[in-house]
Amino acid sequence: MKMNTLKAAAVVGLTALLVGSAAAQESKSKPVGYETITVPNGFSYAGLRLHEAPVASGEVASVPGGATVTVADGVADALADGTSYIFEVTSGDAVGAVVTVDSFDADADTITLSDDLSDNFADADTFTIRPAATLATVFGADNSAGIDAGSGGTAGADQIWVPNATGGFDKYYYDGFNTNSFTATWTDGADGSAVTAADIAIIYTDGLIILGAGTDNNTFVVSGSVKLTGSSFALASGFNYISSVSPAGGTLASMFDPVAVSGLVSGSGGTAGADQVWVPAGGGFDKYYYDSFNTNTFGATWTNSDNGDAVDATAVSLDDASGLVILNPGADKQTAGGVPEFYSTL
Repeated sequence: MKMNTLKAAAVVGLTALLVGSAAAQESKSKPVGYETITVPNGFSYAGLRLHEAPVASGEVASVPGGATVTVADGVADALADGTSYIFEVTSGDAVGAVVTVDSFDADADTITLSDDLSDNFADADTFTIRPAATLATVFGADNSAGIDAGSGGTAGADQIWVPNATGGFDKYYYDGFNTNSFTATWTDGADGSAVTAADIAIIYTDGLIILGAGTDNNTFVVSGSVKLTGSSFALASGFNYISSVSPAGGTLASMFDPVAVSGLVSGSGGTAGADQVWVPAGGGFDKYYYDSFNTNTFGATWTNSDNGDAVDATAVSLDDASGLVILNPGADKQTAGGVPEFYSTL
C-alpha cells in the first residue's frame, strides 16, 4: 500500500533535534523525519507515525477523581485556545493511554481530559502533551499535499476516512469548487458542506482509510518527530483500524509481544475467540493471531490465520504498513502496542 522512506538505519542515523522546551523536560531529544505514503485507487489503510512535537510534559500534581487532573504551574499555560491536544500517560498503571484534552484552566492549573483515567492514573504519574494532527497539518489547509481533488463532488477525489466516536467514519475530501461555498475547500463527503481542516483532529493511534479515486498511486509526505514509547489502543468488538505508530523497525513482535502484556486474546488450536492482526500487503492482508496451542507445532506461537502455520513474529515487518486492522471477536477492551527496542537509544 505504501512505500516507507524512513527505514530503521535512517532513524538511528538521524540528527536528534531538540523540539522546544518540552523535549528538554523529557530529558532527551527527539529524532525527526518523514515518510511518503502512496495512495492507490480503491481502499487502502494508513496511520500517522510521525507526530507533532510535545509542548509540555511532567508529573501530574493530583488526580482527585473524574476527568480533571491538576498539573504543575506553567503546564496549562503552554496550551493555546483553539488547538486540539493529545494527553499521553508515560508512567504508572495507565502508561500508554492516549486521550484528548477537552479543556484547560491555566489559572487553576487544571486539565480536563476526554476520558476519566482516575482508576489507573495516580499522583506523580508522568505525561506528555502534544498538539493533535489535523487535516490541515497532514494534508494542508489548501491541499498542499496534492491528493486528488474533486470538483463539485467526490468524483475523482481521494477521500480520507477518519474514525469517529460512534464506531463509524467521518469522510472528507478536497473540493476544487465546493458548490455550497463556491470556493476550493475541504469538504464533508457525506453532505457536501465546507469544513475547516484545522478543526478536524486525527489521533495518531487511529488508522485512516483512504479511498483513492483519481491518479493511481499518487503520494503525500508526512513529517514530524518519532514517538519513542508505546501506546494504548481501544478496541471495539469487530474490525478496528489503528496506526502502527512506529515509522521504522517495527515488527509484529515489537508491537504486540508478549501477548499477555499487549492485551490481545489468544486462540487455542485455531482462530476461534482470538484477536487477529491484519497487515495490509499487496492489495490484501497477511493475517496473524497468537495461538496458545498451535496444532502444527504443539506449542504457543504466533500463527498464520489462513493456513495455521507457525510464524516468527520478529520477521513480520510493519515498516510498509502504517495502518493495521485488528479483528476483535470479543468485548470492547484496551490493548497496548510497543515500539522497537532500539528506540530506547534514540
